[in-house]
Amino acid sequence: MAFNSIEYVLFFATVIVVYFIVNQRFRLDWLLTASLFFYASADPVLIVHFIIVIVVTYFLALRIDAQSEKDKRKRWMLIAVGLLVFNLFIFKYTMFLSDTLRSLSEASGVPYPVPTFRIMLPIGISFYTFSLISYVIDIQKGMPAERRFRTFALYASFFPKIVAGPIERAKKLIPQFDVPHSFDYERAYLGLQLILWGAFKKIVVADNIAPFVARVYDNPQGVDGVAVVAATVLYAFQLYCDFSGYTDIAIGSALMMGFHLSPNFNRPYIATSIQDYWKRWHISLSSWLTEYVYTPMSRTTWIKMKWYNLMLLSLFATFVVSGLWHGAQWTFVVWGALHGSYIVISQLTQKQRGKLVRFVGLNKYPSALRAWKIGCTFTLVCLAYILFRSSNLADAAELFARLPIGWMNPIEGLKIVIAGYRTEILICIAGIGVVLLIEAMQGKAQTGQIALSSRWMLNYTAATAIILFGALYQTDQQFIYFQF
Repeated sequence: MAFNSIEYVLFFATVIVVYFIVNQRFRLDWLLTASLFFYASADPVLIVHFIIVIVVTYFLALRIDAQSEKDKRKRWMLIAVGLLVFNLFIFKYTMFLSDTLRSLSEASGVPYPVPTFRIMLPIGISFYTFSLISYVIDIQKGMPAERRFRTFALYASFFPKIVAGPIERAKKLIPQFDVPHSFDYERAYLGLQLILWGAFKKIVVADNIAPFVARVYDNPQGVDGVAVVAATVLYAFQLYCDFSGYTDIAIGSALMMGFHLSPNFNRPYIATSIQDYWKRWHISLSSWLTEYVYTPMSRTTWIKMKWYNLMLLSLFATFVVSGLWHGAQWTFVVWGALHGSYIVISQLTQKQRGKLVRFVGLNKYPSALRAWKIGCTFTLVCLAYILFRSSNLADAAELFARLPIGWMNPIEGLKIVIAGYRTEILICIAGIGVVLLIEAMQGKAQTGQIALSSRWMLNYTAATAIILFGALYQTDQQFIYFQF
């Protein structure tokens, strides 16, 4: 049941009406039932697997909490994390490993004895696995375990965030389940605007950009550098509007019921460095990786090297983990490694770059310097997107090789992307402009909230609703991050 479907509109309308009608004692039961139904709507078989994961994690967390000795708490935590990672590996990476070994076997001429097989990927497995891993680690560190199974199960399955995040921490979300909520018009109005804004970004912008991007990435042999650049820049906004659109709908849906989910985006394409970009893009994943991967690794004592070198190694490894988390495919691994390389090189060249800026006098013009940094960062991000969007490493290599071609006649490259759909590309460009304008109006407002003070925003909301319900019957494109 995708957020961009009429089924979700009917589902959520039913959920929120019943939620505020039933007695407070039964509201969590209702939300848990609705959340499990929402998950089961994707595949009724996989709900059994999901419930088993919830039950096992619940009892292991209680076992961790029951231990008084530090070593025993850590041992049980490692068992819980190991089982969660093993579960993720079996469903997400077994085929990846099998296909890799098969490719190596074919390249070496040695027969590969294992038959080809495919395993269905449980929806949202990467997101809920990271949420549950953080939960058991926090229990080991001293956070009390949630003893009410209903509340814990709701934390694991809460429908607004189960499929594609945000990756919520238990210490933030679980206490909210104990707070009684009454219907609040202003809160519901803000939540509805976020839902409509997210739907606008997904349906009106991202889905309309998709065909132009696919025209290049589905045929890497028949394009030139101009087409690759144009399609990749469009993809940057397709991916952002798609994923942040989902997040807006998730945050808005939860907010209408009185729950506050974590912000996940803060205008990432105005970042002035790759470090800044990762503080603005997929914030819940970045903070999770920092706390549970980078920090423990950078503080370890079993790797014998200077702290600065260990810090750089930890940064690089963290981004490789990020790439592997995104998908069981070498393009994602290399994409993560490329971002890790960006960060490491940035750290190693920080002083030299500062000297260069002062040498050319750019430090005297702060606005120009900021624009230069934003442009360089966006360029690096888009270069990495070629890997992220490509079907395989061969296609990515082909697209990189074609980057220098066609710049003497850029019109031909643009024709490949547009393919005669001039009105549609203008709609896409206008949609991107609207997104940039509205989000620029946020100013210093809280991430995820659009400006609400202007009177014309009411008209904007009404117009978005019309576009939304008109487009619902014409789009069947899934959210991009559902595959992760």
